[in-house]
Amino acid sequence: MKKLVLLIFTVSMGGGIAASAQEVSQQKLDSLNQALSDMSARVKETEAAESNRAIWKDRSKYFNLNYVNQKLSPDIDGWDKLGGGELKSDFGAAIVWGKTYYLHKKPLAGMIKFGIDWSWMDLNYAQYKVEAYDYDTDELYSEKAHQLEYGMQIGPSVTINPVHHLKVSAYFRVTPSYSMMYLNDEFYHHYATFCNTGFAVAWKVLSVGCEWRWGKASYDGLGLNLDDLEGDYSDGDFSGDIPSADDVLTDLQDLKLKTKSFRVYFSFRF
Repeated sequence: MKKLVLLIFTVSMGGGIAASAQEVSQQKLDSLNQALSDMSARVKETEAAESNRAIWKDRSKYFNLNYVNQKLSPDIDGWDKLGGGELKSDFGAAIVWGKTYYLHKKPLAGMIKFGIDWSWMDLNYAQYKVEAYDYDTDELYSEKAHQLEYGMQIGPSVTINPVHHLKVSAYFRVTPSYSMMYLNDEFYHHYATFCNTGFAVAWKVLSVGCEWRWGKASYDGLGLNLDDLEGDYSDGDFSGDIPSADDVLTDLQDLKLKTKSFRVYFSFRF
């Protein structure tokens, strides 16, 4: 009888020890799995932060080298009906340098960010060929006109990152500028407000884009003579919606010039 009781006690103790050892092993396994899970989550979080930094923060600045196709014309009602044309640039170039300040840290839907673009330098130059008539020699001659603006752009933008480091952006910016013109051996200047809108495609550090730019300014001391207009309007023989000669003369005394530009650029983002 004693032997039977001892046997039952020994078996019970052995079973309890085995169960306890199994429970300890399961706890260690659960702890190891939790540690691996936490480590994997931290790795993914680090990778996401690194990807966000590489795609967005490290590529928020831009330096654009632009080819400029620009047109210049008087801001006069009925100018086209008067037979007036517009000057087209022979050559144009621009440099734009700025940064995009994103309004939120994490991209919406994992790929969209809204921001404010601030370009602290927008230097735009265009050269024109101007033809004029010399009444003394009764000959046509040509000379160069130069137009230069320095401004700062600011405005909203939206950027989409559909895959890897590819980004597509669109923007609209207002550009307060100081505009200068050299024509007929004279220097003219004035404040001007331009608007810029465009889009760009970027892959890592390289980007290409295009934009449209427009504005107008009244240059100090710059005017035109009615003799420069095509046709004979000295007798005031106008019809329909064409303005009178007196109205045209008044406009020319306070002349504003409209500038329209199309710019294609190659850009570095850093």
